[in-house]
Amino acid sequence: MADPGSKDDAKGTVVAQGTTIVESIPEEQESSQIDEAYLRSSWSTKFYRGVLFQMILFGTLSLVGPSMSDAISNLGGGGLSSPYLANLANSLGYASSCLITLFGGPLINKIGIKYSCIIAAITMPLDGSSYYLLDGELTSKILGGFTGGFLYVAETTAMLSYPYQDERGLYLGVWSAMRNSGSIIGGAINFATNYSKSTAGGIAWSTYLIFVGFVWAAILSPTKRVRRRDGSKIPSSDDITWKKEFAALWQHLQRKKTWLVFIPAFYSFFYGGTMGTYLSLHFSVRARALSSLITPIIVVPMVISYGWLLDMKKWSQRQRAWIAFIIWLIPQIGCFIWIGIEYSKFGTAKTALDYQTDVRRWAEAYLPYLIIFTTGYLTQLSLYWILGTFSTDVKSSSRTGGLFRAFETAGQAVSYAINSHSGDARIPFYVNCVVLVLAMPCMIALIRMVPETPAETDIDAGEAALIVAVAQTEQSRSM
Repeated sequence: MADPGSKDDAKGTVVAQGTTIVESIPEEQESSQIDEAYLRSSWSTKFYRGVLFQMILFGTLSLVGPSMSDAISNLGGGGLSSPYLANLANSLGYASSCLITLFGGPLINKIGIKYSCIIAAITMPLDGSSYYLLDGELTSKILGGFTGGFLYVAETTAMLSYPYQDERGLYLGVWSAMRNSGSIIGGAINFATNYSKSTAGGIAWSTYLIFVGFVWAAILSPTKRVRRRDGSKIPSSDDITWKKEFAALWQHLQRKKTWLVFIPAFYSFFYGGTMGTYLSLHFSVRARALSSLITPIIVVPMVISYGWLLDMKKWSQRQRAWIAFIIWLIPQIGCFIWIGIEYSKFGTAKTALDYQTDVRRWAEAYLPYLIIFTTGYLTQLSLYWILGTFSTDVKSSSRTGGLFRAFETAGQAVSYAINSHSGDARIPFYVNCVVLVLAMPCMIALIRMVPETPAETDIDAGEAALIVAVAQTEQSRSM
């Protein structure tokens, strides 16, 4: 945080209140942050430039890209008869995404959110084909990982900075629901093409033909033209040079909250590799196909309800963070214990549990998997929401979002890597449990840092420049 002190410049007076720098704004500058022309424009223009439509577009991008990839992942092992090669491909893809997202802050700040999404969207159709050609072709998975990193950071930056804080839960829910709607479509196709297979084995190759997409990214508005519903602009500090961007990223890496979020982010989707292997090794083809359908169907109402909870003003932000944490933590702890018991029954044997041949045994082994997979989305949404409480500045949020997604994709890369070779599948599962245990104290410390109002300066850039449109809009909404 900024050091206490004071400073005068042409823009106004900067004073320190505790550890937060606040800058007074000349009256004429204050009024300029409300776009009167936007407020007078047609309903269609308001909707097109509005935050809600931008969130819908991000959701649509996820629907035709990562969402369809999730539909395949939800089959367990990419739907192949053996999960190991698919896990290796996923590990390489997420490792390449990690490299991009690590430097995502400077990249997004200089390229822009819209054009970063366009870069990502170009290679989205390659993800499905990477499974189709997996036996001899991993290049498309790696390339998709590199370009997908642009989307990861761009959408995260928008989630953290576009909505008002007391509306962020709603928009996070909308985005996640749309993403999982794509998984419903993919899951329906999965089940329709594989429902007759009650044995173990591979998913029908026609399943992968669902990976066709289109460039919704081109419809996105540039950040500087996006408006909130009251006509205010998206908070943003001044542009800085590439050199200063990387210097700011280095400063951001040294923040306490950055490293507190490391293990929780690393854990958030770590279950993808371990639980996908569990599903692949112990359930029939049609049971796996059914899972890829029912998982997103349950997730959609869950994330909407969860977002609504995060926006409830009857509790303080920190209280909401605690409640959100408990909602996903307790079920996951219980289900990891449950799956540990199931693994003690399976041992190292490969089975093919099916909901028609033995519904009781199938339900007993499948239910904890389902709970972990569905609450996993709540884990990520709570982290997004918590990080959004620290700053609403686009530039700062891109660094936060980039590093968060770097930590998350690093976890996914490791998870799929340790599940990419044959052996005792219980060992990666135990690693997953250890990561959860390590994430818990980090989450507790992070929640204790949650502020009631976001920072008003981009402290990582080393400047006291006010983040435009924060002071007056946030204060007016709290009155």
